[in-house]
Amino acid sequence: MGQDTNISAWVVVYETSDQRRSAEATLVLSALEIEHALTRSNDNWRLRVPASLAVAAAAELAAYDNERLAPPIGPRPIDELSTGWSGVIAYGVLLLLVATLARQGALDLDWFGSGRLDAGRVVAGEWWRAVTALTLHTDLSHLASNIIFGSFFGLYVGRYLGAGFGWAAILLGGTAGNVVNAWIQPASHLAIGASTSVFAALGLLSAFTWRRGYWHNTPWKVRIAPVTAAICLLAFTGTGAGTGSDNVDVMAHLTGFLAGFGLGIWLALSRLPRGKKPQQIVAILAAGLIAGAWVSAFSVAATFR
Repeated sequence: MGQDTNISAWVVVYETSDQRRSAEATLVLSALEIEHALTRSNDNWRLRVPASLAVAAAAELAAYDNERLAPPIGPRPIDELSTGWSGVIAYGVLLLLVATLARQGALDLDWFGSGRLDAGRVVAGEWWRAVTALTLHTDLSHLASNIIFGSFFGLYVGRYLGAGFGWAAILLGGTAGNVVNAWIQPASHLAIGASTSVFAALGLLSAFTWRRGYWHNTPWKVRIAPVTAAICLLAFTGTGAGTGSDNVDVMAHLTGFLAGFGLGIWLALSRLPRGKKPQQIVAILAAGLIAGAWVSAFSVAATFR
């Protein structure tokens, strides 16, 4: 940094009590090769430049301050509690296992008859069908699409909420969506598939990232991306009544998304416990709910044989 011997002819273009800010200002002028001098007086740092360079230096420093004070642009990072992969693996293994057992009629049981969502029976009190139906699928393509989409959304839910809390919330969202769907649909309505939970995961992810401020510093078009994704996914999966050969239940998709969205808001406003133990306990409870639902389903089926 060169200095004019007659420093009294120089003028102050920047003054601050913050040493870090003064250091940043000197770096700005150094990068622009503007001659300057930094001095301290009365606890303030003063940056001087030759009078002939004062206008240019002041303009550059003002531009720097405007850029520094401008709101950040882009998504705001959210704390990640896990990698999310353990939940994805467990989800895939569960659906593949139940698909195999159901197709083979394992244990000489009618898996589809005992576990499918039967609206009339759910309303009558067979709550477990809202859970067991999430694990059943009509064919390989139905199973594959739910594994792919569920894994994608569930991966990020697991990262932000932890594998235990994240997938338990997805399960609860899917179950709640099925219960509401059963109350809305006619008593004869039948449905199976994990897609209700897939949409619950999407709704949960949308609400959680929104309430945690992930989209706060992004344009409005980016902020509505989760809702756009839900609409696109609905369009991709098509429409249908969920009966017969038609395995698409749009109402279940909608109720699953809304249930997940509500859970996402609640969880975003809650303080999630950190550490493996709470996550493991919740994961065990979620697994217990699925196992208990199937035990209830088979117990009732055996009673009416």
